[in-house]
Amino acid sequence: MNQTMCTMAEKLNIIIVGASYLGSKVARAVAKSMPLNLAENHRVLLIEPNSHFSHLFTFPRFVVVPSHEHKAFIPMNKIFSEAQCNAEIICASVETINQSEVILDRDTPFGRKLPWHILVMATGSRLSPPGNMPTNTKLDSMQYLKKLQERIRTAKSIALIGGGALGVQISTDIKSYYPDKEVHIIHSRDRLMSRFDPSLGDVVVQSCKDLGINVHLGSRAKLPNTDGPCTIELESGKTISVDFYLKCTGQIINSEPIRELAKESINADGTIHVLPTLQLEKHPRIFAVGDVNDLLQIKSVRPALGQVEVAQKNIISLLHGKIPEAKFENNAAGIHLTLGLKRDVYCQQTQDGSSPANIEIEDDEGLEDMGVEHMWDDLRADKNDFWA
Repeated sequence: MNQTMCTMAEKLNIIIVGASYLGSKVARAVAKSMPLNLAENHRVLLIEPNSHFSHLFTFPRFVVVPSHEHKAFIPMNKIFSEAQCNAEIICASVETINQSEVILDRDTPFGRKLPWHILVMATGSRLSPPGNMPTNTKLDSMQYLKKLQERIRTAKSIALIGGGALGVQISTDIKSYYPDKEVHIIHSRDRLMSRFDPSLGDVVVQSCKDLGINVHLGSRAKLPNTDGPCTIELESGKTISVDFYLKCTGQIINSEPIRELAKESINADGTIHVLPTLQLEKHPRIFAVGDVNDLLQIKSVRPALGQVEVAQKNIISLLHGKIPEAKFENNAAGIHLTLGLKRDVYCQQTQDGSSPANIEIEDDEGLEDMGVEHMWDDLRADKNDFWA
């Protein structure tokens, strides 16, 4: 159904906050599966502050490798091409949410206060740049990446602070693309990728050493307040002099907009406690999907994808006046890492560590842009204009 065919009056809003990997999929799934007898009176609104979909998985690569950064920011204007009801994207940030309204940070064609009938929190988590962009538009984000690319190109020595996926992938890409640079990765834990099975950390450390990266584990860094050449002191007493460093730490769960409304559901780490149906216990018309909920302790996109169908089915059940029965039950965990331009590592394990992890290593010529076209296909974006 064409988005302009439905009038704006007296529709019940299904609001999804955050066009994350899961948030965008939930919005599309609900809009596509909306029963025709409900379509006239319901509308799907996807609220997202960024002008484009941010393909976060490509950020570590495009921080280093030039000429592809424009592909990381994908137009979303066609994601509702299969919608059976009115469905719209609102470019805004959510300031707060109360029992009846979502309050935005700006005026929109729908107003600044949006009544909600069903709410889905898909706000995920946030890293300091370059894990997330410091700006909300494609052009500004591209410029940010280009400046980092140039800084890395001209630097002789660089330190990455943090041994999670972001720090590991940036450091290995730098050393793979610029073999002569001195690269350090500094991590306060005793092993890299410490959320995952130790066998993954072993593979990552060995790959880093094979590339010639200096790995410093088990010692926190005392970071000078500078954006240029500096000496970093470790708690162990060791000092490291570099042209600049990048922080790849500080992941924060984005549950703040709903804290006042559902404070009893917010865990100490900021995640939202949900039932297996993805609903908040005391707010059955509120769902939370992805990193922002507490169902998966080891968070990554692939193991959480099943939440899309659960949310979609349960939202449609609520619209029919039925009790939601679909449940998310998944003990799987895993991650796909690039370790330089020519190595991919896949880790499959359980959330609770009850089974040994399966690690697969693939070495090939690799693609500089990581095959980003498939994400453009998924979002129905025009690959003939990566600059859109």
